[in-house]
Amino acid sequence: MHACAPLTRCTSSQTGSRVGALGVVLWLMLGCAATAATTGTPTPGPDPTITFTRTPTNVVPSRTPTPRPDPTITLTRTATPRPDLLAVTAILPPSGPAAGGTAVTIVGANFADGASALVGGQPATGVSVVDAGHISATLPALVAATLNDVTITNPNTDTATLRKGWLADFFDVPQSSPFHASVEKVFRAAVSSGCGAGLYCPGAPLTRAESAVLLLKAQIGAILVPPSCVGVFADVTCPGAYTDWIEYFYYYGYTAGCGGGNYCPNVSVSRAQLAVLLLKARHGSGYLPPACKGTFADVTCPSPFADWIEQLAAEGITAGCGGGNYCPSNPVTRGQMAVFLSKGFILPPLDHVSGIERETARRRATGRRRGGR
Repeated sequence: MHACAPLTRCTSSQTGSRVGALGVVLWLMLGCAATAATTGTPTPGPDPTITFTRTPTNVVPSRTPTPRPDPTITLTRTATPRPDLLAVTAILPPSGPAAGGTAVTIVGANFADGASALVGGQPATGVSVVDAGHISATLPALVAATLNDVTITNPNTDTATLRKGWLADFFDVPQSSPFHASVEKVFRAAVSSGCGAGLYCPGAPLTRAESAVLLLKAQIGAILVPPSCVGVFADVTCPGAYTDWIEYFYYYGYTAGCGGGNYCPNVSVSRAQLAVLLLKARHGSGYLPPACKGTFADVTCPSPFADWIEQLAAEGITAGCGGGNYCPSNPVTRGQMAVFLSKGFILPPLDHVSGIERETARRRATGRRRGGR
């Protein structure tokens, strides 16, 4: 027997292509070594060639994802019309003498023949259904300086109400007054409630205490309730009727008082001073107007109030006091203040102020005090 002959037979016939590497090595070591020991010196042959092949299993074939278009979501809100719904949308004119007797037109929808009308809980007279959208009537006497609901009831008992639709005028601000429109606007917005007993006192000078209340309500909203006072000014008792408002006015940076740690709450506000206060409330405490140009004959340019006065005119809030003058030293009257407020601020009727706006005003008030300003 030749020394290395079994090697070839071993690798080809006994192991085959599927013999593992470990079996081949053991066979070579044991079988061929034994052969070498009995036959003598083996004749060296070529090294065996061992080939390993691994066939993968469970191969997942490649998958090309199919692109999908972005989904389209359409939200549709369909309101259910109520063409038969009774409604009251306006009363024209919206105000008149408290003594009654004003002829009005009530506007709405689905008025029926035989409908009745109540204004301020009192029956109107001469009620006539002109058509489904209009009723003519004559108003009863009502309490002066009040806002009154307008209610229509159809014969089938359907009822609709326009809340606070009719203003029974202040005794001292008749329809013919140049201040009437502005007074009505600030009253409907609950910025001012007059001076009591059905009066507005349009010719009375406006005090510094009153100006704090009116400007804050016009700027933030009538629903504002300022934080409780802490005692800022030496001449403003805490607590007091105007103290919370005066201190909140101070915290907003609209005033520093009148000097010496005082506020001078009972002193009237001059037209020059009001220009500063109103523009700061309108634009913010850090606002500075552009330089004056010399608009009014009685306002020296430059001077401490000239920039503010001219900017007030530039924004269309004032046209002066006549004759090319502004009358900067004159006190502001309550009637004039109503005009300033109605031109300087957006004043929606109080009923139109949303719950969100009410909550915002409350948080602004709380936040200012917490901020320590």
